[in-house]
Amino acid sequence: MRAIGIDIGGTSAKLAAIQGDRTLTVRSAEYANPGPAELLRLVRQAAADLRKQSNATEWGAVGLCVPGKLNPGRTRVEYSVNLPSLQQIDLADLAPSERQSGAALFLASDAFAAAFGYWNLHRPGGRLLAISIGTGVGASVLDDGKPVLITGETPGYFGQIEVGEDNGRPVTLEETIGAKGLRARDARFLESMPSWSEQTPPLRGLIRGLRIAHAIYRPDTIALLGYVGMKLASVKTHIERGVNQGLTRVANPNWSLVFGDSTFLAAIGVAQLALTRARPEVSLTPDPKGQ
Repeated sequence: MRAIGIDIGGTSAKLAAIQGDRTLTVRSAEYANPGPAELLRLVRQAAADLRKQSNATEWGAVGLCVPGKLNPGRTRVEYSVNLPSLQQIDLADLAPSERQSGAALFLASDAFAAAFGYWNLHRPGGRLLAISIGTGVGASVLDDGKPVLITGETPGYFGQIEVGEDNGRPVTLEETIGAKGLRARDARFLESMPSWSEQTPPLRGLIRGLRIAHAIYRPDTIALLGYVGMKLASVKTHIERGVNQGLTRVANPNWSLVFGDSTFLAAIGVAQLALTRARPEVSLTPDPKGQ
């Protein structure tokens, strides 16, 4: 069975196809605040490119990641800060038309899908806290590949924890280390990142966030994913030193910090999830459990 995973990001869509042991990936053209028609066109074009590359005639399972809060029926996005046009699109319309009759549309958050993609590839033991840092910041916690849920369908909105303040206004982790916030302060933040220290404001905010995470989740492994998260490997020593300084005693003292090796992990992960959970008798409607 062939599966396709679609990860709708803030600046581009990333797609992955799984055919047995073979995985293929494509990225859409970049966009900035596209309208719904333009977003659909770019996603469909990327899906067509992937189908051509894979020689697939149809997809047996479809996985989809979208940023934002879903409506109760999980058919639309009610609110998306970084991609408002999603609020005007039926999620089923984002699925490729070349699919087997009755193929399910499996929905997952990009953070969960990326965490699962990383775990499935590297199999770290114990508890994994995977933090996806791109346009925004999201997190997922897995115990040996199984999601840890605190409320509803997630371990909480980790990107919204407060890690500082600006003239008395609370500043969130997403504002501090997410690409949108970083770019607002420094358009060339990726180039300057290797020179950061523990006292550089974005890194100081991330370190504080990771220390909070240790107190809440007690992870064995923390994985920084997404294109910003991957780049933070250049300051790994500073992150570890800052986090370990006076770290809470409830934390695992032998925790490890790792980094993603692909920006396609969410697309690959949601394709894997769709493939393993697909049921031929299920129609093209969202999974009500969402995980």
